[in-house]
Amino acid sequence: PGLAGSPAIALEVVALLQQIGLHMPPNPCFNPYRRPLVVPKNGWRGIKIDHAEPEKNVICKCEKVTEAEILDAIHRKLEVRSTQAVRKRTRAGMGHCQAEFCESRVAKLLARETKTPIKQVPRRPWPASSFLPRRWLTDAEKESLRQRVPPPP
Repeated sequence: PGLAGSPAIALEVVALLQQIGLHMPPNPCFNPYRRPLVVPKNGWRGIKIDHAEPEKNVICKCEKVTEAEILDAIHRKLEVRSTQAVRKRTRAGMGHCQAEFCESRVAKLLARETKTPIKQVPRRPWPASSFLPRRWLTDAEKESLRQRVPPPP
């Protein structure tokens, strides 16, 4: 099940935990109607890259995520300290360029808003998201892989 199944799964887990005796009083502070982080856009109408107003300043061009959306994510209750955390909440960096354009822009916003030196802002760790030690293979590595794969019949 994907994201759409999450609420039903959560209700089932709560019921199972209650059946085994776990007492879970409702959280009076819980708000099930939080405003969304991702705001639908009407194409590029009214927004652009390097606009002075945060609501109109596009940080991620592939997903059209604005500076205001990223600032909203950073300043919500759940801590956001890395470009990956921003990515998961706003989709900034999930487009076809895979953050080649926007990751440095998101990092600058994080550094400014959290008063963290830019070099200390955690970014996407390439080796952690791949079995490869770096993004591009060398010619020698490509040849080594070719030798390991049997030729087509």
